[in-house]
Amino acid sequence: MAATTAAMTSGMAGLLALPAGQADALGSSPQPPVSVFAVVAGNEPANVYTELSSLAQFSSPALDMPAHLRHDAPGRYSVFFSGPDIGTVPTAGVHVRAVTGGNCMPFDGITPSRHPGLQIDIACFDSAGRPADRRFTLDYNAHGTTHGALVSASTTSAPVSSDWHVAAPQEGGGTTRVTYSHTAPGQYTFDLPYLSGAAPESFAVTALAPLAQADTGEVPDVVCGTTARTLAAGDAGPVRRVWVSCRDAVSGLPAPAATRVNISYVRGVNLAGASGVKEAYFTAPRTVGNTPVVLDDEAVHNPVAGAVTLQRNAVGSYTADIANQQSDVGYASVVATANGSAALCSASVPDQSRPGHVSVNCRDSAGFTDTGFQLHFVSQRLSFRLPSL
Repeated sequence: MAATTAAMTSGMAGLLALPAGQADALGSSPQPPVSVFAVVAGNEPANVYTELSSLAQFSSPALDMPAHLRHDAPGRYSVFFSGPDIGTVPTAGVHVRAVTGGNCMPFDGITPSRHPGLQIDIACFDSAGRPADRRFTLDYNAHGTTHGALVSASTTSAPVSSDWHVAAPQEGGGTTRVTYSHTAPGQYTFDLPYLSGAAPESFAVTALAPLAQADTGEVPDVVCGTTARTLAAGDAGPVRRVWVSCRDAVSGLPAPAATRVNISYVRGVNLAGASGVKEAYFTAPRTVGNTPVVLDDEAVHNPVAGAVTLQRNAVGSYTADIANQQSDVGYASVVATANGSAALCSASVPDQSRPGHVSVNCRDSAGFTDTGFQLHFVSQRLSFRLPSL
């Protein structure tokens, strides 16, 4: 991704206006929203193109050929979504997670595929940080959404400093700009334009694997979480200030300085910004007891008016039941992000006949750990029982 850094004076938090020409262009010819999500088995044959099951992927606008994947090496994948309306603009709106065990990250770049469309490259690791095949899920959004509100932004390669910078690229937020500071390795503060509305808000954060190290095998295995948030006054109106912490997934040490990070902030919409789908998200508090907890309504977005019940099974191990997610939905893309820590949280749907029954496991460098987390669920509507991937 091309990254342009605009340094701001120290302590000048808030939002900057887009250049007039860019704002005018955005206003005169808005591009249609692009929404993609998928669940990838991860055990596809190496070095060949494999079509993804239509049950396990969704795209809007429609693709002109089936989505497909190339399994380049152990733990290395390229996913292709082909269509002239999908676009190849670099975006901050991509989030990738390993479904169970280990970690998966998108590489720092979204490039044209061999057909018009989109290519997203993925690196996956086992719990020791070694390249390893993993089942994974991804959500991607560009150019906004037709319902709810969504802002995505990415840090640039700016070095550690107390300065504030303009995030690049970024999507949403109107004509204002997301800013951030990177005050120490693995530590970021974001000012995002505040999204008002009745639906609860939620966040997802994903570290990017450096493209420069894609061929060396020495890709850092990094995980991020949100640690705090507040409502603050920005230069162009209220901002949601969010603190993010990123660490080496194995050693627990701070992530390398200038690690690039994607953040998405949503209110009333799934991470992909997709319409006509099943969706839900919630923010779960840190719990240490094994008594089921029904989450407060203000922590849950579930358009089918169902509650979320959280059961802690053991340290760092949880089951979440999202009510009214019937078995007429496709494979669910589930993205979990630690809240209150930098734990690595993975989420899966163990039984496809119970798509709202989600297993979540969170770990730090010492093992399983209790933490709050944010979970995003999205799935296409189907009318028959799903086979296993």
